[in-house]
Amino acid sequence: PKHYPKPIYSYSCLIAMALKNSKTGSLPVSEIYSFMKEPPDGWKNSVRHNLSLNKCFEKVENKMSGTSRKGCLWALNPAKIDKMEEEMQKWKRKDLAAIHRSMANP
Repeated sequence: PKHYPKPIYSYSCLIAMALKNSKTGSLPVSEIYSFMKEPPDGWKNSVRHNLSLNKCFEKVENKMSGTSRKGCLWALNPAKIDKMEEEMQKWKRKDLAAIHRSMANP
């Protein structure tokens, strides 16, 4: 696969953009990956690390899961959404074109 330069955005901003662009506002981690162009090695670990440790994200129950697996979804934490919006706007003002270089589906 084609590799893209490391985005100027933090992974938390890229994850937030993916969640905001989803139909429901929540996604399993595998679908969060599909919103991003493939950066250098280790990027999937960075995404999972951010989801687990950043208080701007929270696990939500996957009520639509038609399988026996208990997969969870990730969503923006409503208590932290303003902070994340501010962060995304800051980066957007800096370099809008970087969104298109970093995201598969901006």
